Amino acid sequence: MVVTTPKPWDEVRFALGDGKRWVVMGCADCAAVCQTGGSSQVDELAERMQDEGFEVLARVDLPSPCDRRLTRRDLKRVARELEAADGVVCLTCGGGVQAVAELVGKPVVAGLDAHFVGTVERVGVFHEQCALCGACVLNETAGICPVTGCPKGLRNGPCEEANAGACEAEPGLECVWERIWERLEALGRAEAFGTVRPPAPPVRRPRSTGRRTR
Repeated sequence: MVVTTPKPWDEVRFALGDGKRWVVMGCADCAAVCQTGGSSQVDELAERMQDEGFEVLARVDLPSPCDRRLTRRDLKRVARELEAADGVVCLTCGGGVQAVAELVGKPVVAGLDAHFVGTVERVGVFHEQCALCGACVLNETAGICPVTGCPKGLRNGPCEEANAGACEAEPGLECVWERIWERLEALGRAEAFGTVRPPAPPVRRPRSTGRRTR
């Protein structure tokens, strides 16, 4: 899931500009789990906007705003409100904001900052465990990502400074390669530890619109 946090209100307020009438949209998926864009947060933002003189024409929970097919369908429920609105405020990740912007043809304001793909431990506690590097090595590392688990992003074993399973770069952190070794050994796959892995492509490389995965 994509982990998000709310943008400062001053930043959102500035982005609203001179618009007076708005539709507020949330995400019933990732943002709802993060408690940043579920129905409660949509209501809170709408009420704050109304307190400051804005008119909120509709409040919408989109099941999966980053899926343009579903979003196109769900926006039909508020077609009149969208027609009358000056714009849309999205409590979604950047993917959701862009999908909505492509479909409504009106100003769209992002209410959240997206940080990383995370796993959920409990409400409010998330772990970054995937760097979206496009060259996944999880099959060779017993399901533990060394790119996110190692502060240096090492893909071929621990650095020389690792000491007794402790991370040299971040005191108090267990060396991720120690965990990888222990899990591989427990699974009877210790030979995979010595696999030589090529460097990963740049994480933030430009990507073409409509890129396919198959």
